Amino acid sequence: MAREPHQTLDGSIITELVRPEHEGSENLSVAQAVIGVGKTTLLHFHRSTEEVYYVLQGWGTLRIAGRQVTIGPGEAHLIRPGEEHSVSCIGETPLKLLCLCAPPYQHEDTVVTDRVVV
Repeated sequence: MAREPHQTLDGSIITELVRPEHEGSENLSVAQAVIGVGKTTLLHFHRSTEEVYYVLQGWGTLRIAGRQVTIGPGEAHLIRPGEEHSVSCIGETPLKLLCLCAPPYQHEDTVVTDRVVV
C-alpha cells in the first residue's frame, strides 16, 4: 500500500514503507527519506531507537556523535540510541535514504536539539 510522504520532526520528507500499524512488524520500521539539494535535517537523537541509514541515491554528510562523514550510494551507517545526528545533501540531486528503526520510529522517542534547518 503506497503511503503519502510527510515531514518528520527532523525536517526530512519520508514515505513509510513498513510500520507496526500497517504490516504488523513488531520490532522494526522502514521508511524512505528524501533530503533536498542543499538541505540539512535538524540535529536530533532517539532515546531508545537504533537507526540505520542506507543510502539509495545522492551524496551527503552525516553528522553523528560529534563527527562528520561523507555518505554515498550503497553505504549503511548505524546510529545508536542517544547519538545526536543530522544529515545534509551535498550533491546535485536529492539524497535518498532508507531509514530502518528498531524499535519502530515514534515521534515521542525523538529529541530535537537544533532548531535551524540550513
